[in-house]
Amino acid sequence: MLHQPTVMLDNLVLSLSDSLDLIHPSAVDHQQRVAYIALRIAKTMGHRLHEQADLMYASVLHDVGVLSVEEKIESMNMHFENEESHAEAGADLLRRFAVFDMASQLVRLHHRPWAGEARWSETSDSVRVLVNMLYLADHVDRFVKREPGILGQVKTVCGEVSRRAGKEFSPEVAECFLELAGQESFWLDFASPRIYSVLSGMVQWPRMELDLNGLEQIGKIFCRIVDFRSRFTATHSAGVATVAQKLAKRMHFSERECRLMLTAGYLHDLGKVAVPNSILDKPGNLDSEEFDVIRAHTYHTYHILTTIGGFEEIAKWASFHHERLNGQGYPFHLKGEEIPLGSRIMCVADVFTALTENRPYRKGTNRDETLPILQNMVVSGSLDESIVGTLVEDYEEIDRVRASVQEVHAIEYTDFMGQKTGAGHSPSRI
Repeated sequence: MLHQPTVMLDNLVLSLSDSLDLIHPSAVDHQQRVAYIALRIAKTMGHRLHEQADLMYASVLHDVGVLSVEEKIESMNMHFENEESHAEAGADLLRRFAVFDMASQLVRLHHRPWAGEARWSETSDSVRVLVNMLYLADHVDRFVKREPGILGQVKTVCGEVSRRAGKEFSPEVAECFLELAGQESFWLDFASPRIYSVLSGMVQWPRMELDLNGLEQIGKIFCRIVDFRSRFTATHSAGVATVAQKLAKRMHFSERECRLMLTAGYLHDLGKVAVPNSILDKPGNLDSEEFDVIRAHTYHTYHILTTIGGFEEIAKWASFHHERLNGQGYPFHLKGEEIPLGSRIMCVADVFTALTENRPYRKGTNRDETLPILQNMVVSGSLDESIVGTLVEDYEEIDRVRASVQEVHAIEYTDFMGQKTGAGHSPSRI
């Protein structure tokens, strides 16, 4: 059976950061390019390894509070109106994992300029400097135009940094940046399509291996990022994860495998970060072009998760949930034994949850409505008969636990969105 994966936190964070920058050409590699600049400054200024680690986590995840494709595109604008809102939201998401405690503080403050001593009275000098490294790096990447060659833009970018030094940027941080900016290699690394590898090579602090608790906590953070983007699916991944875990247990998966199944369920829709809210929030049927966008989400989930060392089996369980035994699923058109048992469980969990959960535009199905749909999918060769049979045997208990977990997440969603709207953000259709 499955061995416990060896998953390093920095590899996991870098790969999940990739998912947040999938959504538009203007945002590709944004968070990792920001992390590169911030880390080069921190290393040059001699900051301690644990400070570099916290800065890396904050930098590659600083936009986690930007929940929609539309907001992400807007956030790349130098005059983004909801800066404080998404910074607070991102900090709230990250603080749920103890290792990210300092990173969450940096994210919360990462749109605060250097000047204005009164605004920094509650923050230590060391944190203020780290925040400004992130602030400067974020601005530099937004100064840079994506299309032209990078070296031809250096003079203009350095001019912008010099002009803002002492006001928006710390004089010392700006000076360090300008020194680094004199090296062509600095900019070629920054603009490299291999920025992931460049960043990985900069990791020199003691690396942290995640245990099952850590994996689940990270999974929950990204579950919220995916689900909280739309009120239509605000609790979906939590429901799927719970159902998949319960089915795995009843099919005699080990305790370790059941917990990994929970994490896979949390991450199964990760690729939906690339789907615009105009599609996610559409209550009616999707047209062919919109459905094409949706069909790509499992492909993105697979390629994000397979870049994480030790995640190979979890990637398959999470990503193949729209494959079908008859080969009529997507995006890989796997069939029969090509679909692992864990993936088949996720398929059933996803269909069952989608049917039975309440959505703003319709009430979830009851047992008498759900079972004929599942049985028809068995007859058509879409779903595994033995897994559906296991679900039927313990239908009431699995459905009760699913509903209970989703109710808790619905409350969290309401609280979270209330916090965002209270900070001045108007989410889609809320």
